[in-house]
Amino acid sequence: MKYTVRGPRVILTPPVIKQSVIEVDDKLKRELMEKEMKKWSNLTVLAVGDEVVGIEAGDEVYVNPIFLHNAERIEIDGVERMILRAADISIVWK
Repeated sequence: MKYTVRGPRVILTPPVIKQSVIEVDDKLKRELMEKEMKKWSNLTVLAVGDEVVGIEAGDEVYVNPIFLHNAERIEIDGVERMILRAADISIVWK
């Protein structure tokens, strides 16, 4: 699927979290995801908006877990992604 990211947005690829063999409800799934977010120190940039400067697809970035918690989640090509503002990114590794 071809897409264009508009504005000061960045699409990130979150790390893969091992799925539990035990069936859990959506609420518990969300709680587990929030715990895992605190451990994420660098995330991969999938795409950047047309107003973003200094960050490119493929870069690794650090985002404060508070911003990750509030990030919009979407599915692109069958994979869950996160959209957040470029200003929420604290560190960029090239």
